[in-house]
Amino acid sequence: MIGHLRGQLAARNPPEVVIDCHGVGYEVLVPMSSFYNLPALGQEVTLLTHFVVREDAQLLYGFGTVAERATFR
Repeated sequence: MIGHLRGQLAARNPPEVVIDCHGVGYEVLVPMSSFYNLPALGQEVTLLTHFVVREDAQLLYGFGTVAERATFR
């Protein structure tokens, strides 16, 4: 499981962001409460994550706080 990501905020397109972690861009779905608290493009960001694997998709969700992630789970 992917527990968190730390890297450069490469793209913002609600509700998705792309986090560049040493050359690998992770597409992460974030709730709007976390989205509005993200730094500017090119700045470092850390998101707690929850990875979901389904028959038809693999989804990575990101959260700004432990409480947000716990509520989602």
